[in-house]
Amino acid sequence: MIGAKTLLLSVIPFLIAAQPVASNVYSGAGVYQPTVDRWSRAIGNAPFESTSWIFGSPTNGSKDRFHRNKRRDTILLVPEASNHLEVTLIVWFHGLGGFSGGEFRKRIIPQIQHFVDRDRSVAIAIPEMPWSINTRTPRGRQGKVWQRPRDLEIFVEDMLDHLEVWSTIRHGSYLGEVRIVFAGFSAGGSALSSAAREGGLCRSKPTAVLWLDATYDHWLDKAWTACLKKCKTDIRLLVRKWDDPHRNAKEFMGNLSPSVIPNVSLQVLPRKTWTHGEVGNRGLIEANIFQSLDDQQ
Repeated sequence: MIGAKTLLLSVIPFLIAAQPVASNVYSGAGVYQPTVDRWSRAIGNAPFESTSWIFGSPTNGSKDRFHRNKRRDTILLVPEASNHLEVTLIVWFHGLGGFSGGEFRKRIIPQIQHFVDRDRSVAIAIPEMPWSINTRTPRGRQGKVWQRPRDLEIFVEDMLDHLEVWSTIRHGSYLGEVRIVFAGFSAGGSALSSAAREGGLCRSKPTAVLWLDATYDHWLDKAWTACLKKCKTDIRLLVRKWDDPHRNAKEFMGNLSPSVIPNVSLQVLPRKTWTHGEVGNRGLIEANIFQSLDDQQ
């Protein structure tokens, strides 16, 4: 984990020199340049000001022989309008072939813009998965992440260090409360499942866990048995009607005890008006995570 003070000292000169610009993008040493280019183009066209980092995380693919750059990267985006005293950090586990320019442009940024336009204080961390567009396995290695002890927790701590830097420089004070929401879209459900089986998903104490058309195979059942059934978090399942995630989620809900159902919700989206891709494009919005967060205050 990078210490906040060390990180702060390393980026202060660059941040000061860059002000004021609409979108500050900082890339660490050795990151994959096509990712930097794709992200910079996408966020450069966003209508809100922001700061974002692209860097290699020690717990997320520091070495990956199937990646074109031999390691995977992470993107952290913080809109400048976000309130440093209370931030909702969304950790986004992308689907097959993710980390593309199209995903950044059509899926990530519009949803964050939606929250910014409604004065919601957010940040989003996007760890690159083993099935990203930059790998030789854009449709494989599902679940092959967050398996080592404390991997996910160390990753989250790394994100908090970066947010502390942003808070100190932009607002001149320490970071306040950070609420964590994990969201898995499609194959991202396998990342939720593996993180739950290791235990880090629950030890990170998320406010909510979102399964966005992500309940394939037995991922949800395994995550539930491993730790989610004991985790005090809001679990939201969004599925497109009649697809495999719908059938699996429906069966899962049918097996739940009535006493835990208030903590787990299933929303079935109409097949005629929602494609699988649209669940990813609008899932964070449709899940209405801030209503859930507001209800807990």
